[in-house]
Amino acid sequence: MKPWDDFLSTQTTLTLGTLNPDGSPYLCDLFYVHDATPSLYFLSDPHTQHAQNLARISQISATVHHTTKDWQTIRGVQIIGKAMRVNEATDRQHGFEIYVAKFPFVRKWLPSVERLGQAHPLFGVIELYKITPRWLRWIDNTQGFGHKEEFEFR
Repeated sequence: MKPWDDFLSTQTTLTLGTLNPDGSPYLCDLFYVHDATPSLYFLSDPHTQHAQNLARISQISATVHHTTKDWQTIRGVQIIGKAMRVNEATDRQHGFEIYVAKFPFVRKWLPSVERLGQAHPLFGVIELYKITPRWLRWIDNTQGFGHKEEFEFR
């Protein structure tokens, strides 16, 4: 088990960084899930700014952290990698299943993976996206100020 697994399981929101057409950074917060690979998945409307940015340039940065008022308890991950819409059927099923396991309320308005990509009367079109890290930094000040562990993935 990697040191960040339990942490990512208990958090819900990541901040995703993409690049706008003019090269400026764009940040947004999204609910996410992760698996052991460690890929992260999120749902989004393909018409959003971040999804449009990903359609052009798949490179991203992201962070997940918890809220604290004590610098000695700062914990989180920083990620550099790529993110793309998931089109492969097996990966779509996997990502969707772990997403609704963590966020069961999603089944009310998206009852099956087959509904991905179809217009919903309240939410519009929803697609599944996958973040594939190439680099991850685990930060854990509970182990000492500035404690960091870095990992690279192929």
